[in-house]
Amino acid sequence: MLAVQAGLLLRHALAFVADAFVASRLAREPGGAHGRLPAGTDRAAIVERALAIA
Repeated sequence: MLAVQAGLLLRHALAFVADAFVASRLAREPGGAHGRLPAGTDRAAIVERALAIA
């Protein structure tokens, strides 16, 4: 299911959103928590986009 979600985001979402999803769910480092965003993720842009849609 995650692969399908990632594929849809990579195809249809803004790059920073898709990249954050993939990095936090598919490219986890050993010992990392599921859903944790890695350094370099543009968290502010993600929140700004979410607030604009709401």
